[in-house]
Amino acid sequence: MDEIRGWRGRCAVISQELLASAFPHHVERALNDLSFAEVHLVYTARDLARQIPAHWQEDVKNRCSLTFAEYVEGLRDPHRPGLSHWVREFWRMQDAPDVLARWGQGIPAERVHVVTLPRPGAPSGLLLERFSEVIGFDPSRCDTSGAFGNPSLGAAETEVIRRLNLATREDVEWQVHDDHVKHYLAQSVLTSREGAQRLRLPDAHRPWVVQRSREIVEALAGSGYRVVGDLDELVPDETGEAKGIDPDAVGEQEVMAAAVDAAAAMVRAWADAGAAPDGRGRDEVLDVKTVGALLRQLDEMHRDAAHLEEATTPAIKKVVRNLSERYPLVMRARERYWRLVEARREREPRATASEK
Repeated sequence: MDEIRGWRGRCAVISQELLASAFPHHVERALNDLSFAEVHLVYTARDLARQIPAHWQEDVKNRCSLTFAEYVEGLRDPHRPGLSHWVREFWRMQDAPDVLARWGQGIPAERVHVVTLPRPGAPSGLLLERFSEVIGFDPSRCDTSGAFGNPSLGAAETEVIRRLNLATREDVEWQVHDDHVKHYLAQSVLTSREGAQRLRLPDAHRPWVVQRSREIVEALAGSGYRVVGDLDELVPDETGEAKGIDPDAVGEQEVMAAAVDAAAAMVRAWADAGAAPDGRGRDEVLDVKTVGALLRQLDEMHRDAAHLEEATTPAIKKVVRNLSERYPLVMRARERYWRLVEARREREPRATASEK
């Protein structure tokens, strides 16, 4: 906020895809903090037939272990009890009308912008041109040569990561996974394999995905939001794609070949680094027992959400956040705490407009 207040340019951009999943009280806080500014919302949307495989793949890189079939069946019936949080999170981010309704309270519709992703085969710079039209800058003046790349994994490569998640989720710290599985294996090693088969939505799921897409487009069309692009680009082609494979149909031979390449790359990396398997020097590897007492205390504190909410100063929150990224026990305790907080907020009576 200090940076934005001190900015003398025409506008400032805050861009992070995870903001789409914010809860109403998060949105309220954000908009209150930005009350000094004229706030616009920009939501970039892609058709669901492309977005579902891409989102599942990204979730797998972040330790999701659902098969693609389990993932898609959950998306098809999002109100089913016991649904995975991965599925719930998908719709909190990809249901454009819901996201914009959460964020758009009190914001005029003309200040809400929907940017559609062009169909495959469109010029590579078209999306940037559409975004620049909303923000108000000349895209030809931008040097995009250093932009962060996020190439897709193939079907066999994604399956290797998914099985690694199943094998390591109980005893490998999040930070180790993030550094060595997500960023190194997934985004550096496996994306560079030749002959990888791209993921595609199986034809059996296309009818309901097309129908859900039309419902989203209809809601956006009647919203009064400014659309940059074409809402029809958000409705998948009913005939399907010619290229790609059902992620669950990949053969064991292909998975094995990708797994061997992944293991070979890790061995070479460890040999070159002369480090422990988690990438740190051997004298830096922490013994979990040295923080065991602290973890038990944190676990006890998280059983009492009200007490922890009062006790957590910004400094303590930072320590807890850092520990939760390294130790699964702290992460689980932190998740329990937030579930308790959310449940308590839901039980609290809402003030009426006159009370406010």
